Amino acid sequence: MKMQFSTALLGYNRKQVMEYIKDIKKEYESDLSKQKDRLLELIEENRKLKNEVQAQNEKISQLKEQEKYITKVLVVAEQRAQSIIEEGKRRSLEELNRLKAEKQRWTEKQKEIRSDLLDFEKTIVHLLEKFRDDINYYASQEISESLLIDDQVEEKQEKKVIA
Repeated sequence: MKMQFSTALLGYNRKQVMEYIKDIKKEYESDLSKQKDRLLELIEENRKLKNEVQAQNEKISQLKEQEKYITKVLVVAEQRAQSIIEEGKRRSLEELNRLKAEKQRWTEKQKEIRSDLLDFEKTIVHLLEKFRDDINYYASQEISESLLIDDQVEEKQEKKVIA
């Protein structure tokens, strides 16, 4: 701001110079007040931003702690799941082996029963053959006796007829 002063005795017009200084002072005070207000606004904004940064840092810290906790939980869960899977496989193998052994016992039992049945069948066949032979023997003896008796009766009748 450039100002031209009128000249007076012994220099510039004092009133004009004083008014100019007063105007400059007002402008300066106004600018200073605006700058103070702006500075206060910036300080307040800076304080809010610092608080926000602190809150965000706390939140980040909490999230990091949660992340660590979740990571640990996931690791434990994964280990537990792996343990459950391995235990299931182990039990399945045990059950499979038990069932195979049971099947083997039943297969052997079946073979034993089949062998016993075959032996029983042979015994029955042998007994039936013996029974048939005995029936044939006794039938032939009975027939022979019957024939002998018939012959003896005939001889007696012939002897009676002759006598």
